[in-house]
Amino acid sequence: MKIDLTKDLLQEQIPTNDWLIKDNESTIIRRISDNVLDVEHLNADEEQTMQRLIDFVRYSQDPDLNPEDKPDHLRPAVGLAAPQIGINKNLFFIRIEWDKDDLTKVEEIAAINPKILSRSSQIVALEDGEGCLSVDIDREGLVPRSYKVIVSYYDYLSKKLVNRTLRGYQAVVFQHEYDHNIGKLYYDHINQENPYFKKDDWLFI
Repeated sequence: MKIDLTKDLLQEQIPTNDWLIKDNESTIIRRISDNVLDVEHLNADEEQTMQRLIDFVRYSQDPDLNPEDKPDHLRPAVGLAAPQIGINKNLFFIRIEWDKDDLTKVEEIAAINPKILSRSSQIVALEDGEGCLSVDIDREGLVPRSYKVIVSYYDYLSKKLVNRTLRGYQAVVFQHEYDHNIGKLYYDHINQENPYFKKDDWLFI
């Protein structure tokens, strides 16, 4: 999906790094977020928050709008949660481009009040570790996640309550963003004594 600034931004501001809250700047990033009371009728602040999350991620992934030599270049984001822009509401947005050469193969999740209903005992981790727009100094190490999660959320884009099973990379990204809404960051899961600790039965992607 290419963004046309004349019509595709959901709110009026062009996304900027100034929107982001860092882990060393504010306690907001460590608070547990509040649920949205009426998922079908967001109030004005909730509506703006979700729209900013969507706009930021979409904009950050567009190399034409967000080239690497742009003065306020945004690190391309797969997802962004409300606490990362200073709002403790249970909202996040995920955008996965499954095929960089075919932008019809894109999956978007605009989650309101997401829940993880169950997790598999099988562990998966990204081989190169995880990163975060709210963490400027990357923490090296393996981040163990459940390979499969059963989740529920109200989707802002489809206006539907969704219950689904996520596996592999989808599950990892969902858990990463979900953590933001309960005050956790990816490096909380890294083994502090041995950052590259792993078990023989872990899967890697």
